Amino acid sequence: MFALSVLCYHAGMKALFITSLISILLLLREGSAFAASAKEIRLTLESGRYDLAIEQGSALGSADGLVLAAEALNAKLLLGQAERKTKTAKRAMKLAKAALVLEPQNPEAQIQYALAYGFYGRHASNFKAWRKKLPQKIRVEIDKAVILAPDDARSYALQGAWHLNLLYRGGGFDVGKRYGASEQEGVIYFQNALDQNPGDDIIITANFLMLQFVLAPKIHAAQTELSLQSSVLNSAPRNDVERRILIQMQNVYEGFAAGNALERAEAFLDQ
Repeated sequence: MFALSVLCYHAGMKALFITSLISILLLLREGSAFAASAKEIRLTLESGRYDLAIEQGSALGSADGLVLAAEALNAKLLLGQAERKTKTAKRAMKLAKAALVLEPQNPEAQIQYALAYGFYGRHASNFKAWRKKLPQKIRVEIDKAVILAPDDARSYALQGAWHLNLLYRGGGFDVGKRYGASEQEGVIYFQNALDQNPGDDIIITANFLMLQFVLAPKIHAAQTELSLQSSVLNSAPRNDVERRILIQMQNVYEGFAAGNALERAEAFLDQ
């Protein structure tokens, strides 16, 4: 009887050990989202799981992880998936700034910070932008990106976007005189960005094309429609962001036949 009790005790302990081990493995499996490497987070981001990439990058805590989280937030802003745009932009800025604290010369962190700051300025009112001197502050951060990443096409695209976006959103403000925004300079910077990149860059090309179109629709309508048909819409997307941008460019292209291409282009830029 005693021997039987001992055997039952050991069998019970073994079962308890196995149960505990299984529980630990399940917990580790559930927590794997928080233990992802930067390479894994990159794959998560490029597959379009932006919220998970934000969570994973923030949890990783390294400069690379924080930058990826900021990039995922910027992707949501670019695609119009952010419900609270200024709050999302500020969060992206905070994460990119934290990465810069860890690595002050990190070019990707600076690019994501400047991009997020640009989104923040895009969705601020003209009065708030003027009162807080947002155009000047954003331009300083873009210039820093150019210094840290002189061979990155995105740096020059950010310069071009600064000029053309200000002209587009200027409203009653004389942004040329007040801030130095110039359509000619904006076009040159965008062209430099596209020259810098030997391959087709869907994001840069789409933004440049839409900004030129909305600034002078009568002048650029025919060329915009042709460029979309013959070039942009034939590009092969490399990730979910580019895939979704192409869907939006298809929508603008179809707007030429529907008679509301300009409104669709403006909706793309106002995301």
